[in-house]
Parts: sequence; structure tokens; C-alpha cells
Amino acid sequence: MRTLIKVLVLAMAIAFEATAQARRTTDITPAPSGRYSLLGGETVPTGMNVVSGEFGWPSVSFGITHGYRRDTDIGARFDLLFGVEGVSNNSQFGIGFRAPLRMVALRNDRISVLLHFDPGIKLFTTSPALFGFSFPVGAVIGYAATRDVTVAFGIDLPMTLYVTPSPVRFVISPMFGPAVEFHVDPRLAVGLNTRFGPVIYSTGGSDFGFVTQLMLAYRM
Repeated sequence: MRTLIKVLVLAMAIAFEATAQARRTTDITPAPSGRYSLLGGETVPTGMNVVSGEFGWPSVSFGITHGYRRDTDIGARFDLLFGVEGVSNNSQFGIGFRAPLRMVALRNDRISVLLHFDPGIKLFTTSPALFGFSFPVGAVIGYAATRDVTVAFGIDLPMTLYVTPSPVRFVISPMFGPAVEFHVDPRLAVGLNTRFGPVIYSTGGSDFGFVTQLMLAYRM
């Protein structure tokens, strides 16, 4: 398992560096005008704003995503948390905040690859409180099955450093899973996002975590 984690971290680092290098030397095919995706491999077009909600386990999230420039968007997410790291037998209420950065690494006809980085904080209402800094990274491969339907597969590496209560502990959760997104019309989109994988603690032991959320998004 440690070897798998090292491989995933190294792969993510190489992917981000390769993307940056490619952008310095090549030009990525533009996305079709007006197309956006929150679960697939596309970003929000330049200057566009999309509000969204995600409902399910382990959180209910509300956010906005802004098209920063072509193939790059930024956002803000507020989370109502119901479980620590997506572990079903570790239910606990909490709140969180994230500032996602997403970037298209590759686009070719119907297939696109997106990289993302979602730094944030988490606070759970345990006694004493459980507080930590999160810095998930991941990649999504999206396939435009039709004009309105995108299917995707995500590879995520959530990482959280809990600084309270003592002792400090680090949690890493390599997760994988499919997603689907359907555009009802050019503005409104609905989707289902899933991830599954082990949750590994630096203090020893592991659990099984998962994400299952319904997504609603509206282009402003």
C-alpha cells in the first residue's frame, strides 16, 4: 500500500509538471464554445460563473466556479460534513472550506483530461475539536458520450493533516471511481459522482471510505 501511495503521489507530480511544460510549448485544442463540466474533464470557460451543490455522503457542499482563463478555473466550496474522510462508521458533523483549482491537461476530440488541486480546512465537532488542513490532488478523464452527456473516471488522492487534538496525524485516501454528468440545457447540469478507496492513518490502521453525491449546477 505504501508503494501504491508513493506511485500515486509521484504520478500526480509528474502530471502537473508535464502539463505546465506542455502549456509552455504547445497549444491545447479549445473547448467547444459554452461547454462546461464540473464532474468531467472540462473547465468552466473564461469569464463564466457556475453555481453548484453536491448532496450525499460524506457532505453537502455549495460552491461557485469561475472561468479564470482558457482551460483553467478557480472556485470556492463550503462543506457541511457528516463523516470523517468518508468513513461510514466514523459519522461526525463538521464544516469545511475549499478553494479548488482545475486545469485541462489534454483535450482530443471527445476525450479530455483534467487535473485539480483543492486546498482547504476541516473542523469537526468532536470534544476536543478535530481540526485539519486538507490538500487533495487528482485527475479526471472525461468522455463526451453525446452532446449533453459526459462520463468520467476520477483518480483522487485526498490528504489531510489533523493538528488537533494531539497527537498530530496525517490521513491519506487514494480513491477511484466513475461519474456521469447530463446537461439538461446549456445552463443546467445534473450528475452523479462516486469515489471508493482505503483511508490510511499515519498513527496506524486503515478504513474504507467512499463518496456518493448528486450534483446540480447552473451557469449564471
